[in-house]
Amino acid sequence: MLLVLLIVTRALGAPTATELEAIWAEHASLIGQKSGADITLSAAEFRTIAKGEIAKRRTRQDGPDTAIGIGWTAESKDKVWVSIIDDIHNTMVSSLSEERLGLSKTGGKLLYQHLKLPWPFQNRHWVIEIRNNVEMATASQGKVWERVWALSDQRAATPADAAALWVPMIDGAWLTIDAAGGTLVVYRARTTIGGVVPDEVVTRWALSTLDEMLENLFERAGEISAHYGRDHAPIRGGDDINIEQFKAE
Repeated sequence: MLLVLLIVTRALGAPTATELEAIWAEHASLIGQKSGADITLSAAEFRTIAKGEIAKRRTRQDGPDTAIGIGWTAESKDKVWVSIIDDIHNTMVSSLSEERLGLSKTGGKLLYQHLKLPWPFQNRHWVIEIRNNVEMATASQGKVWERVWALSDQRAATPADAAALWVPMIDGAWLTIDAAGGTLVVYRARTTIGGVVPDEVVTRWALSTLDEMLENLFERAGEISAHYGRDHAPIRGGDDINIEQFKAE
């Protein structure tokens, strides 16, 4: 019931598919240049997003494919961004847990993540380094923010699950774009988890979790004003400038 309510609420007053496609076209070239991500969206996917649903795409490439999820919310980019960054208080996918590890030598955020897999597969874990793509924010005059991650040194973590396998490759990004008074959100992830689990299975699993992840994010963005108030430590936007704390609504 909650999922239906969220979809209906987002669809009310949402931009049309044509408007969304025009907004994406305005930034697509810059996104390709500054992020190196080959993201191509179809008219059918924009129609899906305009209905308040999550569009999903699989991009074929050498090695594992990239799973991409796209959605629109009436919440502002600042609220969406804070909901992404303030992840220690929220679990976007039920089988994934995480722990902050501080900063890397280059100033990126280090995060230990643990994925619980069904028997008979071994659980997986990894450490990623996350950074804001400030060049993207600057080049788009603040309209597009991107937060990217890639595999980091696993020695940064002391895992609680010693039996889990270390993931050999993982990367991805959150992309948020000012769109028609709300935010167009694009999530992409590419992973090889090693062991006996084929990349094909991993990609299909990633695609299957995109609805849960983005619905969770949009729901949290609608509630984040009550959490990110004047007593909360500042969080940096995609331009590495602190986002002003929200006033309670």
